[in-house]
Amino acid sequence: MFKHSLDLKKIEAKLRDTQRQFDRINAMLTMRRDGMPDTVIEHMMEGYAYINGLLNDGVDLLHIGEFHHLLELNHLVLCGSDPKARAEFSNHILRTEEHFYDRHYGDIGGLVDWYNRHLKKPVRKRAAGIYVRVLSRPQLFIEGNHRTGALIMSYILCREGKPPFVLTPENAEAYFNPSTLVRDSHKYSMDELIKIPKLSRYFANFLKENEDDGLVAKSEELEQA
Repeated sequence: MFKHSLDLKKIEAKLRDTQRQFDRINAMLTMRRDGMPDTVIEHMMEGYAYINGLLNDGVDLLHIGEFHHLLELNHLVLCGSDPKARAEFSNHILRTEEHFYDRHYGDIGGLVDWYNRHLKKPVRKRAAGIYVRVLSRPQLFIEGNHRTGALIMSYILCREGKPPFVLTPENAEAYFNPSTLVRDSHKYSMDELIKIPKLSRYFANFLKENEDDGLVAKSEELEQA
C-alpha cells in the first residue's frame, strides 16, 4: 500500500540551494525580502516534519478540534520547537492565538468556512485559495504568514497525493512577486470579487507548473526508512 510521505532530505536540499542563491533571487524581486539565514531553513524543516506527522496520522488540520495544529505550524516557523525560544516568544504566542481566533482579525472560522464551501474544487485550487486567504488582509497570523501559508498549502496538496510546495531558485520570483500582491489585498472588500480570485487562479496554475514528484518518498523508500 502506498503511503504518502515527504522526502525531508530532498526538501532541505532545495531550501539550501535557494539559500545559496538568495542574493541573486532578491535582486529580481519587486519588493526585497529579508535574508534566508539557517534559522529560517531549520524552522521550515521542523514545519515540514510536523506536516509529515499529520499526514501519517491522518489528521485533518482544517477540521474543528484540530486548529491548534495550524497555530503550531506558525510557532514552528517563527521560533522553532526549542523550549527556551518558546519561553522568549511566550507573549507573542499568546497574542497570536488571540488574533487567530478573533473573528475580525485572523478569523480561522472564516477560512475554514471558505474551504468547506470549495471541497469539490480541484485540490490545487483549494490549496491556492487557502494560501491567498491566509496571506491577504486581515492575515491569519500576526507574523510568518508567507511561510506558514506555504506549509498549509503543502499539507492540503499532500493529503490528496500531490507533492508539497518548496521554495526553489527556479520558482522563487514567480512565488514572491505575486505573494506581495496577495498581501496587499483585503478579503472583506471589492478585492474579494476580482483581485483575490485572479490571484488564486494564478497560484493554482503556479502549483501545477512547479510540481516536483521527487519531493515525495515512494513506498519502497518508506519501507527502508
